[in-house]
Amino acid sequence: MIKIGLLGGAGRMGQWVSRLIQDEFAKQAQLTLSPKRGENLTGLLSVDVVIDFSLPEASLLLAQAALKHTGPLPAFVIGSTGWKLDERHDLEELAKKTPVLMASNFSTGVLALQEMLRACAPMLEKLGYTPVIVDTHHRHKKDAPSGTAVSLQRAIALAGPGNVQTHSIRAGEVIGDHEVTFYGSGDHLTIGHFAQDRSIFARGAVETALWLAAKRSAAERPTGLIGIDAFFKERFL
Repeated sequence: MIKIGLLGGAGRMGQWVSRLIQDEFAKQAQLTLSPKRGENLTGLLSVDVVIDFSLPEASLLLAQAALKHTGPLPAFVIGSTGWKLDERHDLEELAKKTPVLMASNFSTGVLALQEMLRACAPMLEKLGYTPVIVDTHHRHKKDAPSGTAVSLQRAIALAGPGNVQTHSIRAGEVIGDHEVTFYGSGDHLTIGHFAQDRSIFARGAVETALWLAAKRSAAERPTGLIGIDAFFKERFL
């Protein structure tokens, strides 16, 4: 039985994660700790794996506490977005001591979309097509473009992701739509992912956490920040 701790349990994603662990994953995992905002976070260091859907400020507090901790550490699955480059240093240091996986999107559909883009984008570029991303989310989302849109940029053009034209829409209560259109001189091709409920992200996060917990106890555990691609390729490709 894998012991899971949850940071950001009161948020939309946290509530989904909690519900899925208790329902679909009850035979594999147990949610043992989910501190509320303002509560001490060090108890999370006693679980097998932490799922984090909080904000970078809370994630950094936990990472700093973990770096000072002298005992065994849990693995960390971090789904918080809006990180600045200089804020990742503590996570990179933590990843030297225990597996740390960061992802902007845990949907296997989005991960499949990224694989398709990596495969077809070079060919479409040679054919003269120009990629454009439309990133649509609910009006409450703070970061724009979203972490998922940035991942799609990298999938299309790893050498120059910032050059991929991207438009962000923040309106209504849209969960998350990502559409990529390749425009040619006389036609266009469109591919996308359209989330219908948040359970797809929560389910992916729990599955990733169970996978990472096994890596924590492996003889050759990974060092350095792990991308969600490692999980997807090992499980599905």
